[in-house]
Amino acid sequence: MLGPQGDKMTSALLLLLLMLCAAGPTPIGQTMRRALVERPAAWLARFTRTQILLLGASTLFGVLLFLIMEEEGLRLFAMYLPELIGIVSSIEMTAAVDLLAVTLATATTIRVRAVLGWMQAKLPGRSRRTVRQRRPEDGGAAHDDDRPAPAWALAA
Repeated sequence: MLGPQGDKMTSALLLLLLMLCAAGPTPIGQTMRRALVERPAAWLARFTRTQILLLGASTLFGVLLFLIMEEEGLRLFAMYLPELIGIVSSIEMTAAVDLLAVTLATATTIRVRAVLGWMQAKLPGRSRRTVRQRRPEDGGAAHDDDRPAPAWALAA
């Protein structure tokens, strides 16, 4: 089903795996382990979740385009993929720049308010004035019908 080339590749990979297991802790085995296991694992560990999701989505898009349009779909996908990657990365970069701008604006606003409060407290004559409470004036009952009249007014 795979054809002669696919069978050769599978056989070569299985042979490498068998050699890796058979070599064990010998110097050749350690060299093979570094070349076949540790270096590829370190390379794959550098990818982020976003990069893997983007790669999976673009691969799925390519497979669907191939299933729908066959060979022309692969050509179209090959021509469109660089632009697609540029668009997606610019959208992601725009969101990061917007987040950075909002964070800086918020931090600046908080610092300006703190500096203004400090300056008002330190500079003479620029401190906040306290509001004095005034006693209500007792103008009598003549102009205030809501308040009861004093008791001595009944004597008249």
